[in-house]
Amino acid sequence: MPTSTGALAPTGYDHTHPVPELVVDGELAGHPARFTLRPTVLDDAEGCPAPGVTVRAATRFRIPLVFESVARRHTPGQWATDWVRSLQDSHLASVRTVEPLVAPAVASVLAEHDEQLLPLLDFAREREAGHALALVQQCRRDVAEAGRRLREAEADFARHGVSAQRALEVLDALTKRRDTLWGRPHS
Repeated sequence: MPTSTGALAPTGYDHTHPVPELVVDGELAGHPARFTLRPTVLDDAEGCPAPGVTVRAATRFRIPLVFESVARRHTPGQWATDWVRSLQDSHLASVRTVEPLVAPAVASVLAEHDEQLLPLLDFAREREAGHALALVQQCRRDVAEAGRRLREAEADFARHGVSAQRALEVLDALTKRRDTLWGRPHS
């Protein structure tokens, strides 16, 4: 029976700390292994956020081996591994022997610890929402700044007293002249 350690996220998450991990001792290829589960948010096929876990599996099979993988939670207790890669040379016999066994072991460990992962998945989801909100706020600031610059540019153009049509003709002539000077053909 695998054992686990790691801080479960309390009700009032402290997001000043990294996303909590769950460390689980288990078995991989018939050898003791340590799985480090780090909840995250992944995009699904439609681009919607979906709960996921990055997993680091470490074991010893002739030599120390470390694998990384990403798994998605499709339904409660149902996990599917997206990919697995080794941190060692993929041509090593030990890696080739153990690598196909990593995905089923990861899915099994995740299914077994599904309930322990739920609060951590919430923590990761909240963290990603915080980052997304920061981007929304930055975009709003950028739009406000662009609006301010647009109003300034329009006011500057208006003070010259030339119609937009005539200014466009002048701009076109200047662009063609510049292209000719720099050896670019104009259309």
